[in-house]
Amino acid sequence: MTTKIPENSIVVGVDGSPQSWEALRWAADRAELLERPLHLVHADAQLAEAFDVTTAHRAVDAVCHEALDRVHDSHPDLPVTCSRPADAPIPALIEISETAGEIVLGTRGMGAVRGAVLGSVTTEVSAAAQCPVIVVRGTSVDGKSTGPVVVGVDGRPDGVAALDFAFDDAARRGVPLVAVLAWQLDRWDFASGIPMPGGDMKTAHEHHRGRLEQVLAGPAARHPEVEVRPVVECAPTAGSLAQQSVGASLLVVGTRGHRELSGFVLGSVSQAMMRRSACPVAVVAHTHTGAGATSRDDRHATA
Repeated sequence: MTTKIPENSIVVGVDGSPQSWEALRWAADRAELLERPLHLVHADAQLAEAFDVTTAHRAVDAVCHEALDRVHDSHPDLPVTCSRPADAPIPALIEISETAGEIVLGTRGMGAVRGAVLGSVTTEVSAAAQCPVIVVRGTSVDGKSTGPVVVGVDGRPDGVAALDFAFDDAARRGVPLVAVLAWQLDRWDFASGIPMPGGDMKTAHEHHRGRLEQVLAGPAARHPEVEVRPVVECAPTAGSLAQQSVGASLLVVGTRGHRELSGFVLGSVSQAMMRRSACPVAVVAHTHTGAGATSRDDRHATA
């Protein structure tokens, strides 16, 4: 692929659908917030040739041309470029992630690409991208929302990337951060000593709250300006995060990638949030620190 992507830019997929225009609006607000350039991508698996354009050239693609016009109207001072890679959508977006700061995709229908099912694109790109992938759901929440940032916490050392991303975003927006650790009792709790139903649930709750406080200590110290609201629940992870996403500006979840998951569907929580979240969802790849061995606490992981 010869497409040139401005380094660390906010990349957004467009295809002319209402959902992609929502994603474009959100991405433009995001680029302005982060003071980064915006790059528009119209990926189409059936194209015979690719092109790159800047604001100084008229796009030969109608979708990119309309997208550029929309950005110029709403964010006249925002640096913006556009490209239409000839590669299939998934490999094109994954390659783009090597240079992009973030990738923003729409939801429902064909989403930000043509010729591929949105679910497969978001799943594959989220699992393999080298930058955060943000899925903008069709809600009234925009990129300038003052709602809190919500993050799913699982207590793993390799979950630091998602947590740091959430703290950074809350700090930039000047909003609170809601850190959610959802846990469920299972047969492994017999061996660990955590009470089963009918036992001392208060002790179990305190155990998990202690886990959450320990994980939050480092990033909270680095971001003393961020108000942290810890939430610990004995509940299904997806349901807890979906509830907290109401009124939020962004929901952040981690993903370990399909090569390191044992016994889980690829990005099961992330995929659930793409369907159920009331706000945009940022999927952030975990920092890989080892061979991916799983501890008992990992079975209470949020993502």
